[in-house]
Amino acid sequence: SLHGLAALGQGAVLANGARDLLAELRLEGVGDGVTARMPVALAVVLDHSGSMEGEKMVQAREGVISLLERMHDEDYLSVVVYDDRAEILQPLARVSEIRRSLPPRLRRVDARGGTVIPQAMALGASALELAPASHVRRVVLVSDGQDGSGLSLEQIQGTLEHRADDRVVTSSLGVGTDYDERFMTGVAEAGRGNYAFLRQGSELEGFLTRELEESGATVAENVVARVSLPPGVHFVEAHGTLANALSDRVELPVGTVFAGEHRKVVLSLRLDAGAVGDASTITARVGYERASDHAPQSLEGAVAVRFVASEAEAIASIDDEIHPDAFATVMDARQRDAMLAWQNGDRAQAVTLAEANRAAYEEANRRRPSRVFAERSTQIADDLGNFERVEAQSARGQSWGRARRADILEDAYAY
Repeated sequence: SLHGLAALGQGAVLANGARDLLAELRLEGVGDGVTARMPVALAVVLDHSGSMEGEKMVQAREGVISLLERMHDEDYLSVVVYDDRAEILQPLARVSEIRRSLPPRLRRVDARGGTVIPQAMALGASALELAPASHVRRVVLVSDGQDGSGLSLEQIQGTLEHRADDRVVTSSLGVGTDYDERFMTGVAEAGRGNYAFLRQGSELEGFLTRELEESGATVAENVVARVSLPPGVHFVEAHGTLANALSDRVELPVGTVFAGEHRKVVLSLRLDAGAVGDASTITARVGYERASDHAPQSLEGAVAVRFVASEAEAIASIDDEIHPDAFATVMDARQRDAMLAWQNGDRAQAVTLAEANRAAYEEANRRRPSRVFAERSTQIADDLGNFERVEAQSARGQSWGRARRADILEDAYAY
């Protein structure tokens, strides 16, 4: 069901000192011939608070109705709506039983009130408990992320991680002019699902359709990578999932993978490099359940980094595919921080962060030239121009900012 690759950005580092190292784990969902479609159980959690008033509410309702039309008779669907309270509009039911009755009730949903997101997602997850064991289960949150529950994002993420461990994936779609990007991306990351934001209301239909298609093509569930770190190799951070770092290893929950999907996780490591000629070996094991029958499967591999006498040898060992991709993934996260600072009105901080990011790309390109580094440096130069010229809360600023952040996010998990 899965193909995998574990690779280092470079095969050697300068001996006798603290060195930085990037590693990348790549996973590809594989089907045998024509992959049989998995039956799906979806819970759509739909915000109908005041921020959804008007055309967005109309398009959201029609998007769910269009999703219903695309689902197979054997699939299951539940719809939860929420403002300052959450309620089940449609209990989990076979699609064949609600094709005619659900659309009229959806079209009567209007916008009002505040938001209690965790309670609404809990109702959606509870509805899926009634789904047959053979069905792939997924919660899809449609919201502006303005949560009034009083819970911290970290508390909410902990709950979502437990649900993901129990094969319930959570995806999120950000809507509204003032949606909370940190909250919505945090939900999807902890829930091991997809994240996007709504540039225009008509895109909701495409997002829900993708959720349905991916769920039906699932080949692996509960995918978790465990990377063992030998003495002297230290975990710094991960991109592409929420990491659980232990003393001698790091656990990287990936969630589900569908046929044809390419997922990646990038690790930043710090090495205490030893004497010239020595090496450190890093091992990786990916465990998962085959979606078709929940049978446990695994992939294993190992990579080694050598300690060399000169920086020239270390540079010569750089992998020209893995290193630029991993480095750009790390830097994209930092540029997202710059974008968020600008969005929140701190232009000076945004400029400081972006200039540091551009300098890092220029230094990386000097050390080992790459088209990726040159392109990213040019993009950041464009960002700096917009930070200076465009007001974040203007119509132009909101349009550009959303499109730019979407471009950054597209590269965060796929290769």
